[in-house]
Amino acid sequence: MAHSGSPIRNGFTLVEMLVALFVFGLISAAGVTMLRTTADSQIQLRDKLGERATLSRLSNLIEADLAQAVPRPARIEGGSSRPAFESGDGQLFTFSRIGAAPDAVSAQPTLARIAYRFDGGKLVRSASTHADGARGGNDAVLIDGLRQATIRLREANGGWRDDWTAVEAAILPRALELVLTTKDGRDYRMLYLVGANSGPAKIQGEDAENGEAI
Repeated sequence: MAHSGSPIRNGFTLVEMLVALFVFGLISAAGVTMLRTTADSQIQLRDKLGERATLSRLSNLIEADLAQAVPRPARIEGGSSRPAFESGDGQLFTFSRIGAAPDAVSAQPTLARIAYRFDGGKLVRSASTHADGARGGNDAVLIDGLRQATIRLREANGGWRDDWTAVEAAILPRALELVLTTKDGRDYRMLYLVGANSGPAKIQGEDAENGEAI
């Protein structure tokens, strides 16, 4: 006996398959986008944390150097001398500081000559173990990826100047301001007291806490 009515449907129609594939494609694309966004965010966070850690180490080193700065000019070969603190001549700033290790013979702290310079997008520190007669020191790259590095120096009267020329050889600046500009345009401003005025450094930047003015 023949059966009447609609035929039994097995499987999906072409339209249903296309709709299902379209929906699946949307879900897959959304998932890939979310994963990519998450990965990019993690990379940016890692890079930013790494940059902040580098800046923190850099700041601590400069702070330690400047805290030990002394108003003692350096004698060089030929009998001439260099100011206790100077800027220019290819360097951001150069100064005499008490050495980290005492002299083996006299058990007295040694004098070192420290120089910071901006060279090809890098901030470089050069340290001579003896302030007198030193021709140069060991170079260490402290941070890379910079667009520029500038300094300002504060006088005892409270004024700021961009260089430390025409200043008495045994006079130190009261404070130093260092501004580092990264290649992506971010500025980090660091403030340090020098020598006997030394104290905790202040760092200001786009993602740093505001520091107090010296």
